[in-house]
Amino acid sequence: MYSQESIDALINRIGWSDLSSGLPFVLSVENLTASSGKKFNWYHSLVLVDNVYAAVPEVEMSELSFNAYLSDIRNQAVLSVLTSILDTYVDYDPATDYSIIITERSTLFDDSIGYSVAIKMIELFISTTRSNFNERSAKMTYQTLKVELEGAKNDNGHFVAKGIVYKLEQSIKKAQKVIFPYRILVNDGNAW
Repeated sequence: MYSQESIDALINRIGWSDLSSGLPFVLSVENLTASSGKKFNWYHSLVLVDNVYAAVPEVEMSELSFNAYLSDIRNQAVLSVLTSILDTYVDYDPATDYSIIITERSTLFDDSIGYSVAIKMIELFISTTRSNFNERSAKMTYQTLKVELEGAKNDNGHFVAKGIVYKLEQSIKKAQKVIFPYRILVNDGNAW
């Protein structure tokens, strides 16, 4: 269990960057806010607002709708990360309030949130039907974007390139180790 205040603290940790933005309008202050100083394009260089704007299904989306879309992506990523790190972990206790851990150790969640948004945006880029995005990213083929997401393994099953999905999984495990440290269990008192 965790409070809405702890969720809100995570939502503003990472912001959208208007770097090289070719948008016909400005982003809202809420979308630019990054209390950690990190921006989503740090997790993958394709995650820029002009790329997102070019890939959304609605052509010439209004300023209000696009800012709401970016906010929703960030909110959903935070909720998804909280579920992945806390709710689905084997030692999670629904009666325990994890709000203090979330607010005091909010940096534990940064990488997971950033990689989660990067994955969603690359999935959007892969699945978009917008021709202007395809023209803009002619060099980024479907296969290249899939490697960016999932990585590549050699014939022996070893990673040649680790994708964003792998990085997300590792950031979730790292946060879980801090929140739920291993307990030493002794099953048998007799060692002889």
